[in-house]
Amino acid sequence: MIFGNKEKLALVMNPISYIKGVNDYDCLCGFFINDNDYISEVSVMFNVQRQSIIEGALNHIVDNSDYYHMDLDECFKSMLLYRYLNFIAESEGEYNDKDWINYGYNEFVYSANLESSSFGEGRYDLFCIGYKDEIRLISYKIANTYFSLKDLEQYKINECFIKKNELEKIVYEIENAAFN
Repeated sequence: MIFGNKEKLALVMNPISYIKGVNDYDCLCGFFINDNDYISEVSVMFNVQRQSIIEGALNHIVDNSDYYHMDLDECFKSMLLYRYLNFIAESEGEYNDKDWINYGYNEFVYSANLESSSFGEGRYDLFCIGYKDEIRLISYKIANTYFSLKDLEQYKINECFIKKNELEKIVYEIENAAFN
């Protein structure tokens, strides 16, 4: 099932099989941004993916004029620093020698934190930034160990802008979706 418009933003939840014991579907999930697909290679449960959408930043947009209007690369770096502070390094050695920092804030506030981005090699997620009635969505490939702020090409960054009511409609459709 595709929720939304693939040319801008669509969330995807394709059922593979029904699992009677847990009364749920195993699905391949992900999203489209600007007609580019970011579909997980590892299946997740439909209801778990749905909850990650309902509880995450896709359904709780935080407005920030500075991030919304920032250059894409600078905004992406800022989002990485906000979300993955403990995972920013320029080498394996630097990453291994880092002291763990207690965030002291909700590091997921701008992160869609989709369940489908938790597993597999090609994992993608979204940053969501609101401004008035608009939303800026930035898709990116999740690093396997640490994030470098110097080599941004490896993250295959993409972005789109949509109206808040468009995203609200997508989330509503997912929240109320059922497979028969």
